[in-house]
Amino acid sequence: MPPSITPRQQRPPSGQRTRSRKLHRKSRQGCANCKLRRVKCDEARPQCCKCVSYGIGCSYEPGASDMQLAVSGAFRVDLDLSRPVPKCISQTPSRLPLASRDGQTYELTLSDRELLINFTNSNILPVGSGANCFDFQSKTIKLAQVNPYLLHIVLTLSHLYHVHVNGNQMDQKITSALAFHWYQGTALFNAKLSQPIKDEDKDPLWAAAALLGSSAFADIRATSASEAWPLARSSPLDLSWLKMTGGKRAVFKIADPQRPSSIFHPILVGPGHHIPPTPRVGDEVLVLPPRFIQLFDLDENSTPDSNPYHAAATVLAQIMIAAESGPPGMAKYLCFLGFADPRYLNLLAEKESGAMLLLMYWYATVIPTQQWWIWRRAIFEGPAICSVLGARFAEDPGLLELLEFPRAVFAAAATTVPYAA
Repeated sequence: MPPSITPRQQRPPSGQRTRSRKLHRKSRQGCANCKLRRVKCDEARPQCCKCVSYGIGCSYEPGASDMQLAVSGAFRVDLDLSRPVPKCISQTPSRLPLASRDGQTYELTLSDRELLINFTNSNILPVGSGANCFDFQSKTIKLAQVNPYLLHIVLTLSHLYHVHVNGNQMDQKITSALAFHWYQGTALFNAKLSQPIKDEDKDPLWAAAALLGSSAFADIRATSASEAWPLARSSPLDLSWLKMTGGKRAVFKIADPQRPSSIFHPILVGPGHHIPPTPRVGDEVLVLPPRFIQLFDLDENSTPDSNPYHAAATVLAQIMIAAESGPPGMAKYLCFLGFADPRYLNLLAEKESGAMLLLMYWYATVIPTQQWWIWRRAIFEGPAICSVLGARFAEDPGLLELLEFPRAVFAAAATTVPYAA
């Protein structure tokens, strides 16, 4: 029997109500990408609204089957360091304390200050939505002036960003600097968490947790899918970015950046900022491939408590719906990780087919946002998962069909340059 995904429960007996997929008028004149994604095309010319909102190219040419990402306007970064030094950088302390070294300090180098200027001037980590989605960096750099652990962590992410936008490989100098700031920032951060938390500690602690999570996601040394999880040889570092989820949740609970007194409150609070799992399965799951409803038991009996796939699947469905009506903020995409069930994460660590299938679809959904810190991991781990599942599903045409959409997205991403050097 070919390997496949086994449903958690038996399907309802004949005669019991089952969820059916909504029918709509079939569009035979739709664009190639809508046909590939199996969504209804509005047939607008020269580009349909679905493709524009999803961030992919649109083609009505006969035989067009390859998905192409729309890259205009993506990754516009300003690396001009000759402009005046921002006031928030000039006020940054020149020396930082070191972890476990009483009295010893680290003196910021010219390179460090250039990285801090770049952090301030570039859209390294847009958080929130709307006009204030880039306020996170300016608020964070001010907090870093009086919280050394946060400044070390800012430098960690800035090193990773600099490597990415310049297309550089991790040489020994960069690797050493990255490891130094990562260790110092994490050690000082953990030391702060071990002490009584004051109100003034909450915002910098949350900012540090957010930056560490992004750094862990961005730090991937693979240069091809064959070197990436789950194809690569197993390592203790596998899914390290995902293993931080529980810790980030704990810090979020302690810091509560959505409280009215938080400087991040205007960024993080607003309509539609979060997409929590639904208590019960509703019509939102109908946007998913029909086979998903059976594979993940997304019926009326499914709840977050009873089904380890429930949270990931219902959040993914809501993200896909939001993407069809316009580019949602990154916070919505990150809800897939933030609300992930620990049981689901364990299945993912075990390379269980269903868990990897959901993650692969999330990668395919988030790739069009072209967020630099997600990009490399998505374009390597996504195809690696696709390769593993392709072998497992080889004798099941229905399951193989589920790989067509993400495979097309990954193929398009492989030919896209996601940064402006």
